Amino acid sequence: MNAKFKKWIRDHPDFAKWMQGNAKQVVAAVGVLAGAIITLLASLEVVHWSATQTTLVAAESAAGIAFITAGIAHFWPGTSKEPVAVAASFTALVTATITLGTGFTWWHISKDQESAIVAVVSAAIGLLTAMFARSKVKSPVTPK
Repeated sequence: MNAKFKKWIRDHPDFAKWMQGNAKQVVAAVGVLAGAIITLLASLEVVHWSATQTTLVAAESAAGIAFITAGIAHFWPGTSKEPVAVAASFTALVTATITLGTGFTWWHISKDQESAIVAVVSAAIGLLTAMFARSKVKSPVTPK
């Protein structure tokens, strides 16, 4: 966290204490709000998305909110570190973004190419983030 934010938190101890117990609920509420907004936009035909595209936007929103939630849980002062949650939600976010791009034809690739890209990128990011998370977790040795 940057120095200004740390100072602001120190200057507002009541907010910091409240957020310590409620940060995840606040972000979860944002997730519900995002879902409601996506549904409203689609049902009022403000956006012209297919059912598949609407689902992809919802999945991208959920993955993004999960990543933000994991980041808050990991970095917020006084909370437990969450390297596994950060790693897993980052993998989900990247995979959802690739699929979203294909669903909205940001690039033109075949379904086979999309499957290959999602598989390779998800596997590579999953492996790298798992290795990162494992390097941060200290676990006891299984007894003999």
